[in-house]
Amino acid sequence: MKAKTFFITALSCALLLLGGSAALVAWVDPLLTAGTLEEGETALFVNERYEMAGLIRRQDYSNLIMGTSLAANFRASWFTDWLESPTLKVAIPDGRLDEFNTALDLAYRTHGTIDRVFFGLDPNVLIREDQHSELPEYLYNDNALDDLQFYFNAESLALAIKSLLLGDEAKITLDEAYTWDRDHTFARGAALGSYPRPETVSDPLPPETYLAAAEANIDVICGWAKEHPDTQFVVWFPPYSVLYWDQVSRLGRTEAILTAIEYACGRLLNYDNVKVVSFLNAQDFTTNLNCYTDHIHYSGGTAAWMSRKMLAGQWQYYPQSYSGQVNELREFVNNYDYDALFEAEN
Repeated sequence: MKAKTFFITALSCALLLLGGSAALVAWVDPLLTAGTLEEGETALFVNERYEMAGLIRRQDYSNLIMGTSLAANFRASWFTDWLESPTLKVAIPDGRLDEFNTALDLAYRTHGTIDRVFFGLDPNVLIREDQHSELPEYLYNDNALDDLQFYFNAESLALAIKSLLLGDEAKITLDEAYTWDRDHTFARGAALGSYPRPETVSDPLPPETYLAAAEANIDVICGWAKEHPDTQFVVWFPPYSVLYWDQVSRLGRTEAILTAIEYACGRLLNYDNVKVVSFLNAQDFTTNLNCYTDHIHYSGGTAAWMSRKMLAGQWQYYPQSYSGQVNELREFVNNYDYDALFEAEN
């Protein structure tokens, strides 16, 4: 075969493969670009970071419930029913502040004013230094032309194929999208069994260890409050179990984390349009390991309870008392009998 003929044949095959891949992606529509999902309609949800851009752009909502996997088991309908206005859940597993910032910015660009944002601020997110975003930035910007690259890459083809393999049986409503509580066991044995108890360190971290990271991350949230004074922000801390506090205690991180939390509360409560809600000291849940599948991930029932309390304005921290409220948490986690958790298993 002549070199020219070979080149033309290879090029034609490559173009056919690209065209076929793009056609498959367009037909399956793994990014839900065909339009909004109405109540009761179902779809396949397989990758939050890719699909969330389309949902943020096209769904009708006035409120957002936003957070990591600890927000995934919230149902947006709980908020919609209470607030009597549509709510969208934006769940990004292991999400960074930079990713939530990108998602929220898209929401404002496409929907204008948002009435309320309920943002789950995990302590692990608060003290995180790594803010490398895994979001496909081209789906979150305003350049429609670069969106075309989604139809010509391996990730999009993989999403389309996964959607096809899952089939109609895997289709669920938007209200159930990205929930995972039905796939896990929430029980004391499951929580303890998934928790490798670390050895105790001899020297605890200095209290200021995480302040630089906390400052950078809280700067982002404070930026939301300043730029969008008409939005009510509810920043909520999830109820990490006592296994988490056992872990950080043995690693010498307790005071450093509590110092970062107290700093964050002080900064956030400076804004009239920010409320801080903390379930960190919700001891009926944090000490009941039957509510957990590991040291931090709680059941859908726990999420439902939290939503009711948040919407009712309960479990709030206040400017005049947040230091005392953090001190109550400090006293609890510093004096809890963690060894008893493991003695009961022996």
